[in-house]
Amino acid sequence: MNKSTFILFFLFSFLILSNTSCLSIAKDVESWIEVSNIEDVQGKYHFLTEDQIKIYLPDTFKKYSRVGYEKLLDSLASKKDYELEIKRLEFLREMEGNFYLFFDEETRSTYTINTMPYMPIHKSDAQYILSMISMNNEKISKKTDLEFTKITAKYNANNSTQLFKAIHKIENIKKQHTSFNSSYIVSANKKTIYIQLLTGFDVNFDPFLQKMIL
Repeated sequence: MNKSTFILFFLFSFLILSNTSCLSIAKDVESWIEVSNIEDVQGKYHFLTEDQIKIYLPDTFKKYSRVGYEKLLDSLASKKDYELEIKRLEFLREMEGNFYLFFDEETRSTYTINTMPYMPIHKSDAQYILSMISMNNEKISKKTDLEFTKITAKYNANNSTQLFKAIHKIENIKKQHTSFNSSYIVSANKKTIYIQLLTGFDVNFDPFLQKMIL
């Protein structure tokens, strides 16, 4: 997969997520949500064997197979939300590389990670992605009951690592439902990963990301 194709995949996956009303997400849960410092992080490592990557997640996250998650989702979501989420996950699975899914039943948060061939991410790429996300969000807002708010968007790079992060608040005015999408692209150690974290609350996930070992 070349960089242009990957960027298109990224944008389309964000577009699908924006149209996904998803689960009724728990809000009144105090656990990993309050973490703001890497020294305070409590969780556990999950080893992605095929990619030799260690990700660090809160203890409440559990890895799911495709069948296992679809069964769980069927018990938690409406038929429409189930179909939308399955569509999103199928799209992510089509990306080149491996796909992993983790779910926290306490907060009903979903964490997905795609691993793929290495491609450096430059500042110009990050700016282009962000501008396209903003453009798509504006179009969706005009046609639906969804409203989007950019919480943060950052690009950082050094000699060994490039990181792009974008966090958006998604509000369904009609359903009075709010969710937050945190998207990360990380390139380091000749590996590139794409992470999506969907929660019902604004959370600083950076301390967990910083403990990841590529």
